[in-house]
Amino acid sequence: MNISPPPVGGLAVTQILRPDRGAFSIERVYRDIRAQRPGGVDVRPWTCPHPSRGVLSRLRGAWAARRAGTGLYHVTGDAHYLALFLPRARTILTVHDCEFVHRARGIRRALLWLLWLRLPCARACRVVVPTRAVRRDLLALVPLDPARVATIENPVSPAFRPSPARPPGRPVRVLQIGTKENKNIPRLAAALAGLDVTLFIVGQPTAAQHAALAAAGLRYDWAANLSEPELYAAYRDCDILAFCSLSEGFGLPIVEAQSVGRVVVTSNRAPMTEVAGAGAAFADPEDVGDIRRVFRTLLADPARRAALVARGRQNARRFRADRIAAAYVDLYRSVAADAARQGAAA
Repeated sequence: MNISPPPVGGLAVTQILRPDRGAFSIERVYRDIRAQRPGGVDVRPWTCPHPSRGVLSRLRGAWAARRAGTGLYHVTGDAHYLALFLPRARTILTVHDCEFVHRARGIRRALLWLLWLRLPCARACRVVVPTRAVRRDLLALVPLDPARVATIENPVSPAFRPSPARPPGRPVRVLQIGTKENKNIPRLAAALAGLDVTLFIVGQPTAAQHAALAAAGLRYDWAANLSEPELYAAYRDCDILAFCSLSEGFGLPIVEAQSVGRVVVTSNRAPMTEVAGAGAAFADPEDVGDIRRVFRTLLADPARRAALVARGRQNARRFRADRIAAAYVDLYRSVAADAARQGAAA
């Protein structure tokens, strides 16, 4: 495929989004990046119209991506196979995590490694990861020149603005974001058993999770498919975010809670430690007793909670959408310049 320079008068970038499947975390990240881009950079989204289901549908999606726009192509994550037919010199791929490979077994693992990591990474001139932890994981799985891998964090939406703390009272309201297996709800439920807290879960718990929550005797409620204003309200109306996840690529709820001004309890492993900085209390996510110890300490120490909130707000500034957008624009311009040089030399 011929390489052409970006359009005269500015840089055009097409952000290629996965097929609509009712999940919006990646879409929110890149919406905020587009909203903050400087002048002279035309960044437009393109959502794949073909479902990520079956070989033929995915091949149709990858082929359709060739006509998604002009200039640069940025495959923003999840549906990595959409990079397969794009021009390598003008294609950027974001890999948010590699957990989907680690969780798989046998032939499925081999196919995911090949079609979601190995080949898409080979088709991109630059690969973006959101944390150093994902960078280490990716480089251990795929033969890549480390110079081709850029670390650019995910932004926190300006919608998650500071809110005054809830008035003191009991019970303390704990917020849990997500219900996938890695979110570790059964251990969290066991850790909170007997404490004077209520738990609000964003996402629909499974039957096994409901059973674990009931066995712990917890007061809890849940809601799924929240809009961004509703999600903000969930943070505003809580006292503590519980994010004792077993594994993550980034962990955006940590920064969202810090931005709102809420205490964060998260896992003492990467990338949660990397993202939370000094603005969280850390627990071993596989040790119910350690999670319980952290919560008991915080419940008994308002001064400790206030200090964590202050440090969390400071940490969240690292993830302002304008700063992240500027990092992406620098990357886009660098890739466009390299593509133009290759085109001139051809």
